[in-house]
Amino acid sequence: METGKEVYALTKINVNNLLKKAMDQVASVGVKHGKINPEVIINTRAKKRFGQCKKVPYSEYDYEVQINAKLLEVEESKIMNTLVHEVLHTCKGCMNHGRLWKNYANIMNNKFNYDISRTSTYEKIGIERPEVNYTIECQKCGNKFYRQNRSKIVTQTDKYRCACGGKLKLI
Repeated sequence: METGKEVYALTKINVNNLLKKAMDQVASVGVKHGKINPEVIINTRAKKRFGQCKKVPYSEYDYEVQINAKLLEVEESKIMNTLVHEVLHTCKGCMNHGRLWKNYANIMNNKFNYDISRTSTYEKIGIERPEVNYTIECQKCGNKFYRQNRSKIVTQTDKYRCACGGKLKLI
């Protein structure tokens, strides 16, 4: 019988294989990605992000990719979506979500039927949202914002607006 650590190691190997696949797919459309550490870091503490691409100084690799441990609970296509998103950040001029990164994301979406965007949601990925203490809703578009801690947007909601211009309300 396998112990929890053995299962985790097998999953980590599978995620590393998916990173290799993501890098190969990006290269197959003629986009040159950076030199990425082939070992994905599984982040068990992340609450607000599903993936992260970090520059790593003083290493044989220029970048490392992290994914939220919760992603290990979803189907491969959702993990690939996040991994390709992060691989695109290693391309020259793409450490942000600017025009070039968006262009590359559109190419990958069209070629491989991904849904790569700047941000995603727990609902979109199919992961249960961690418990939150505060929910703020836009009165115009219905967009919801979740906060774990009491912050200015929670205490002074009337001073903030949604991207659509609508007023926010603490619910």
